[in-house]
Amino acid sequence: MALGGIGTGLMLTVGPALAGVLVAGVGFPLTYSVDVVLFSFAFVGILTLPPIRPEGETSRPGLSSLAQGLRFLRSSPNIRTTFVVDLIAMTFGQPRVLYPVVGTLVIGGGAVTVGALTASYAVGSLLSSVFSGRLGQVRLQGRAVNRSIAVYGAFIAAFGVVLALTPMRAGGALGDGLADARPVALVAAAIALAGAGAADNVSSIFRSTILQAAAPDSMHGRLQGIFIVVVTGGPRLGDLFVGLVAAVGVAWPPLLGGALVVVLLGVVARLTPSFRRYDATAPTP
Repeated sequence: MALGGIGTGLMLTVGPALAGVLVAGVGFPLTYSVDVVLFSFAFVGILTLPPIRPEGETSRPGLSSLAQGLRFLRSSPNIRTTFVVDLIAMTFGQPRVLYPVVGTLVIGGGAVTVGALTASYAVGSLLSSVFSGRLGQVRLQGRAVNRSIAVYGAFIAAFGVVLALTPMRAGGALGDGLADARPVALVAAAIALAGAGAADNVSSIFRSTILQAAAPDSMHGRLQGIFIVVVTGGPRLGDLFVGLVAAVGVAWPPLLGGALVVVLLGVVARLTPSFRRYDATAPTP
């Protein structure tokens, strides 16, 4: 799981950088052509993999298997909690749709600021995976998930504090270069987002480990499908939340969202004592 965090961090830092170089050098059509070729190789590679048969009881894919997975979650409080807390974090703690506004009307710097803020989150994720060796010694992984998501909410709120303390520029959009940016605010915002990325990655490592270790093999596919729905649907709900709250002010989505993450996480932790006691040496769903 930690190696997966390294892969994601590299993907979200090196990938956009290479894309920017290609767009600037050869234009959009050839850049997208390179993307198509690389995806084609990846797809062919997947097709050549041998089938991996699950152990134990298997069932025919379809709506009935999905319902079976949901019924399993109802009787599996620890795995269910990993989904719930991640949904909370992604719904209320994903202010990424604000980056263009921040780069034009608040911090300045335009596209450079947007890229820096996006990369900062990924750099935090990458560094937390590189230095994740001690995470393997953590036994109370449910408690670790709770704490890392609470830290995540605090860093998102800190990002909101930076925006609140940085007044919007009068007269419309700023220029597109780094010379137009407010360096102190940019560095502070980048540090806050790097911290959020690191905390999110630590949470992801433990949540994924709990899912893989506690679920029976026959349920891995169904639960992984639900996991994908949560990790992709949560940020979309987060975009909606940010869009609605941003009508009040640019700083309000991360300020309010970060506070909600911490508060709601405390409520969930209080309601799920088994998750707080989850021990990696005796994984139970």
